[in-house]
Amino acid sequence: MLNAKKLAKVVSVAVASMSLLGVSASVTEAASFTAPKLGVAEVAPTNPAIKKGDKIFVTVKDTKNQKVAVLNANGGKPAKTVSMGSTFTAKDVKKTNGKKLVKISGNQWLDTKDVVKDY
Repeated sequence: MLNAKKLAKVVSVAVASMSLLGVSASVTEAASFTAPKLGVAEVAPTNPAIKKGDKIFVTVKDTKNQKVAVLNANGGKPAKTVSMGSTFTAKDVKKTNGKKLVKISGNQWLDTKDVVKDY
């Protein structure tokens, strides 16, 4: 009985010491490992500038009213509206009265906060 206890104690100490040796070896290996150099990540612009000839897509923040007011050349609001999801080609872009406007046709302009660049 006494030999069995001593044997169990010796085996457990041996197993514990081997596991500690294994852990220290893996830590040493991890410390000497050099990570590969990664390329610079490409970040897509969150709000790319809309230019003449770009496709634009009408978006709406108000979910109840699915229409966007069409503006005149001076930024005034006539009675016309455009529905959400409409796609246009930007004919011109200009800034007037503190608003950046995109021309969609004739004398119809949209505020850039109501459109996004369509890819």
